Amino acid sequence: MPLEPTTESDRPLANEAGAVEPERMPPPRSSAGNELPSRAPEVRLRTRLGTRGHEHDAATISPRMTAVFGGLFGLATVASIFALLIQVFPVERQARVTPTAAPSANDGSEPSSAGALPGAPKRERKLLPSPWRVGELSATHKVVQGEMKRRSFLVALEEAKIPKSEAYRVLKAMEGVYKLEQPKRRDKFAIALERATQKIVAFEYEVSPIEIYQARTNDAGLLEGKRLDLAVRQEEFAAAAYLGKDLASSFEAAGFAPGLSSVVNEAFNGQTSVEAFEEGGVLRAIVVETTALGRFVKYERVRALEYRPPEPGKPPLRAYWFEGSGVQGYTDERGRRPSNQGWRTPCPGSPVTSHFNPKRLHPVLKKVMPHNGTDFGAPLGTPVYAAFRGKVSFIGNQGASGNLVLLEHSGAIQTGYAHLSRFAPGIHVGDQVGTRELIGYVGSTGRSTGPHLHFSAKRDGKFFDALDLRLDALHLLPTDERGAFLAQKQALDQALEAIVLPEPPPPPPVAVGSAEPAAIEPGHAAAGTTASPHEPTGSESAEAGEPGSDAGSSDDRGSDDRGSDDRGKAAPSGAPAGHELLGEDLSGEID
Repeated sequence: MPLEPTTESDRPLANEAGAVEPERMPPPRSSAGNELPSRAPEVRLRTRLGTRGHEHDAATISPRMTAVFGGLFGLATVASIFALLIQVFPVERQARVTPTAAPSANDGSEPSSAGALPGAPKRERKLLPSPWRVGELSATHKVVQGEMKRRSFLVALEEAKIPKSEAYRVLKAMEGVYKLEQPKRRDKFAIALERATQKIVAFEYEVSPIEIYQARTNDAGLLEGKRLDLAVRQEEFAAAAYLGKDLASSFEAAGFAPGLSSVVNEAFNGQTSVEAFEEGGVLRAIVVETTALGRFVKYERVRALEYRPPEPGKPPLRAYWFEGSGVQGYTDERGRRPSNQGWRTPCPGSPVTSHFNPKRLHPVLKKVMPHNGTDFGAPLGTPVYAAFRGKVSFIGNQGASGNLVLLEHSGAIQTGYAHLSRFAPGIHVGDQVGTRELIGYVGSTGRSTGPHLHFSAKRDGKFFDALDLRLDALHLLPTDERGAFLAQKQALDQALEAIVLPEPPPPPPVAVGSAEPAAIEPGHAAAGTTASPHEPTGSESAEAGEPGSDAGSSDDRGSDDRGSDDRGKAAPSGAPAGHELLGEDLSGEID
């Protein structure tokens, strides 16, 4: 047993609570009194318990145990470091780091929405093999292609240097198949001829992506015509889109094809429009798509729609396609729809920013000056439609009105559409236009402080309030159709409710080292940019209906844009955006 100190001063005292106090053992000595080397210092713990002075020795920790505890402590430290690294740098799942393989030409499928947001539905369309086309002869034959462009069939082929005798062979082959004598302006043709004899061996005529005709030489050497089987189908698709800043990207992320905006505007029928949608809202839609060979061609119609504004207190808006015994078309939730015989809002869903007022206080000059029209505030490029069927009496630039269209209607009424950015393709003076037919796009040409439509109306040459025309007056469905409507509405409501509401998409990743852009004061443009309010991006222009973006619709495929363009035009200082400045013109602007 180790020797203990014999004097009180030699003993290490415990604290008042009787805590253990260490005492280092004196080094061992030889018989001569010299210290002997030791492998490790040995520590003995002693305690003094209570007040009686009884003492005893605690357990002694050997060098071997010290090494064992040290090793365990080291392993625990290493494990803790690894756990911390895993938290800071998580191991990615294989699905996230493996890029999606692009569809090959042989797998017969294609994704319908490339670049969809994470978690968005990915639609795979099963593509069918294409039938034989005339273009496949380009390696061995001379292939001539063209567009009709308001020409007769014989004139179009004559200008393409096709012998007249060969043109008559085509007409003969297409008898009873398609009337080539009544071509449309954007119909296309392709002809394969023998290089030496200039004899036609194959002819192709395309009316649309779902309507193509061919004539090929048969065994008897005669051209034989037929319509190609393009496996045209109509398919129903339902989804919900969370609406971000770019509507085109929002629709694409939800799995919709291009061209949705036009059919949504048509279905809401003046209740609202995509131009009035707010960021953070949700659109649920059940649509009918037309496909050819498995590829999307256009939207046939909307079966049901629901727009949910971002504000919880605002009620959602719904629209339905109704097919009754004698009525079909779009209605609201109460079975109401604008009459086809009535006047319509020229800019659906856009709010009135300035009313007709003969005693208006001018916003710039601060004096009373008439405002002989109604202003609709809308972004640049928003489609503008004819408020009622009529005849184009003027189209062009007209001073303060900028690009202007005037229509003459029955009852000695004239309507004007001013400040357009451009006109609809193919519209000319003398043309007859129908109600809700496209005539132009919202702009800020002329003397204007920002994009808007100035809509005016005259009766017998005198201006009156255009809102007196009862734009978009609603009419209930006939009594004998209401029961069928309620039954169809109930089924469509259940289908809409079954569409899961989407979550907001994750914010885009911020590049390392990127800085927040400096805030721009209202009314000022950033350096290097123009102060053009509400100017859409390329995708926004496509969704808003700018010319050159007709994907998914059967509207114009060409462009005939005339009139001065107002893109990049800065608003004059000191005037509120969306109002016209001074000037005398045909729409009623007064200097």
